[in-house]
Formats: sequence, structure tokens, C-alpha cells
Amino acid sequence: MASENEIDMPFSDVPSDENDLWFWKSRFLEFRILILGRANAGKTTILERLAGASINEAKVKRGGELLADHAIEGQSNRGMHNIDDEIRFQSLPGFVFHDSCGFEAGSLEELSTVQQFLEHHSAEVDSLRKQLHAIWMCLPLDDSRELLETEKGFLASLKGNAPLVVIFTKLDGAIGKATRSILDKLSLTGSTVGRTVKKDVRAKAGIQVGQHVKQYEEELQQLSRSNSCIVFFTTTSMAVGLSEPSLELI
Repeated sequence: MASENEIDMPFSDVPSDENDLWFWKSRFLEFRILILGRANAGKTTILERLAGASINEAKVKRGGELLADHAIEGQSNRGMHNIDDEIRFQSLPGFVFHDSCGFEAGSLEELSTVQQFLEHHSAEVDSLRKQLHAIWMCLPLDDSRELLETEKGFLASLKGNAPLVVIFTKLDGAIGKATRSILDKLSLTGSTVGRTVKKDVRAKAGIQVGQHVKQYEEELQQLSRSNSCIVFFTTTSMAVGLSEPSLELI
């Protein structure tokens, strides 16, 4: 039975171009997002840029109770993290975020925790309020490591119940590293490189990083075959390329 705030009206009675927005607002529902990735992958930065507020300004609920004294940034330390914590920002009404502890090499315990969370919030649960509606996976481009086995295991375990949004972070850092690598191979230093040469080298570095992103995308597509909806974004280290229209897409 619908609650007092949930109006039980036929979905088709509303104009099609407003169906989604009307459905959520009329039922006071929240869009639930799991954000995960390695330590220092830029998860906190993305949330802060998106909300236009510090992570410490967020309200956190655990078991339905508001935590009076919380430190989300400290959740990256093992033992302090709780994936079930609900993170809300006043500037983003209608959105609930869950922050996964950093995926690290051999972190099978964390992988199991995430998988259990996905099962608990899958599309098969009875309540829309408990369902997970999107997964944001952050992958830093300035990290030379390939996909971790933990990340591969996570992608392979997805069942397609929620769309996967892969966010490539720290683009500027990756291009900077590639630029320095090219200059080193040419035995050039910053003091001896002219502006034109440096510009050309940086452009070449950008192409290399772009090729790396494409390889990443192909591998991710293969690993997450069961997920029919996968979207890719690329951000820089200074600004996040996610806006309100992007959220509507997700």
C-alpha cells in the first residue's frame, strides 16, 4: 500500500517527456548511488564538486539514525568504513550516496562487502527506496597500474541490475606524466625545451592518454558483458565533468 506521501497514480497518465521526473518527485523517492574505486581515485573530489560543498558538510545516516560526529574522509582508513552509511548533501536533494572503501590489490574482503551490498539493494528488493539505481566506478588515469584483480572480479560479478558509470579521473595528472616521460626519452629538460616543442610534446602525450582510455573502455566492456548499460566519463583533476544533465542521463 502506498504511504501518505506516495500518490498511487498510473504512470502512463503523465506526459511521456516528464514521466521519470514526475514519478520520483510525486513519491518523494531518492536516487541511490554507490561510488567506488581505489584509494585516492578522486571519489571525494567528485562528490564535493558535484555538491559544491565539502564532504564534511554532508549528513550521514547509519541504520536510519543521523550521525552527530562523522568523518567521511577518515573512512578510507580500514576499520572506520561502512558502505551502508547514507551520505546526503543539502545541495543535492533526492540523492543518496554510498562510499565504498578503496579497492586495493588482494582486497577480497572489500569485494565481498560490495557484492553483498549490491545483492541487498538489487532491483529484486520490494521497496524502491532501498534499490540501488547507479554505480559510479572511479579509475585514476595518473595511476600506471592496470586493472586490479579486485576490480576485474567486481566487474565480472555485475548482473546488470543498475547502470555502471565509469569515471576516468585525474586526466591532467596522466597527461603531465606522459609529457615528462616523452621529454625524458628525448633527453630534454624543462629549462631547455622551447614553448612550441613543449606544446607539441603535451599534445602527443594527450593522444597517448586518449589511446589508454580507449583500451580501458574495451577491457571494461568485455568484463561487464552482463551490464547492458555502461557509460564513460572523463574528468580532470581540477573540475568534474558531471553536471545536472549528466545526472538526468544516469
